Amino acid sequence: MDIDALLHSVIRFSNFMTSRLIVAGVFFYVMTGFTDIGSAAEGFLPDMELINQVVANYQTIFDLLGVSDFALLFILFVFLTTIHIVHVGFDRIGAYLPPGIIPLRGWDAIEDLIHPAFEILRDARGAEHSDEENQRLYEFDKKLREIDAANEESYREELEGVSTAFRIAKSFILFSVLVWIYAALSGAYRGDMILLLVILATSILMALYAAFRIFRAHGLRIEDLRHEVSSQFIGFARIWTPPEHQERVVKACVATQNLRSATFAILVPVFGTLESLLLEYRQWSKKKSRIGGRGQ
Repeated sequence: MDIDALLHSVIRFSNFMTSRLIVAGVFFYVMTGFTDIGSAAEGFLPDMELINQVVANYQTIFDLLGVSDFALLFILFVFLTTIHIVHVGFDRIGAYLPPGIIPLRGWDAIEDLIHPAFEILRDARGAEHSDEENQRLYEFDKKLREIDAANEESYREELEGVSTAFRIAKSFILFSVLVWIYAALSGAYRGDMILLLVILATSILMALYAAFRIFRAHGLRIEDLRHEVSSQFIGFARIWTPPEHQERVVKACVATQNLRSATFAILVPVFGTLESLLLEYRQWSKKKSRIGGRGQ
C-alpha cells in the first residue's frame, strides 16, 4: 500500500469537506437569522442547548419509528448533498461575477522565445535539411509542448484551490451585501447585523488575498516554463549548432516583452469574456451590413 498516496488522499478529502462545511455553515447560519429559532445574536454559533434538544427530539422520533440504518445513511447522504449543492452554487455564481482572472497560456508566454530560436536552429543548417534533421526538430518541438503541459499540471492543484476560494469569496460579497440590504429594509433579520458586515469584510479580504495568490502562482508558472524551455534550447543548440549560433540562441532566450501572467476580465457564459462577446457582435454587425448592402 502506498502510504504517501493514502495520506494525500485523506488530506484532499479533508480539505474537500472542510471548505464545503464552512461555506454551507455560514450560509445557513445567516439564513437562520430570518427565523425565530433560538437567539442567533448570542454568538457566532446558535445556542448549543437548542441544538442538543433538536438532536434529542430527532433521535426520539427515529427510535419510535424504528428507522433503519439505511434510512439514517440516506438522511446523511441528503445532508451532505445539500452542503455540496450550496458550495457548488456559490462557486458557479462566483465564476461569472466580475472581475474574472484570465491566465496567460503557457505557449503564448514562450512564443517570443521559440520562433526566433527555431529560426536560428534552421539557419544553422543552411540549405542542408535532411528528413532526419527535420524529424529531430519536430520531436524537439513536441518535447517543448510536453514541458508546457507538465508545467500546467504542476500548478493545477494549487491554482484550482485558490481559484475556487476567489470565486466563492466573490459570491459571499454579493450574498452578504444583498442580505444586509434586505435585512435593513425589511427589519426581519433577528441576527446580528454587524455579523453580516464582518462576513462582507472577510469576503473582500479573502478575494484580495486569493487574487494575489493567483497572480503570484501564474507568475511563477510562466517563470518556470520560460526557464525550462530556455535551458532546452541552449542545451539543444550546443549539440546542433556552431558557437556563433549558440550565442544567438542564448540572446533569443532573453524575454523581449513584459509579459502579464494573468489579467482581469469580465466573464460571459459561452463567449468566455466580454471582449470576445463584443468582437463576435462586431463581426456579426459587419456581416449583416454586407448582406443588407447586397440586398439593396
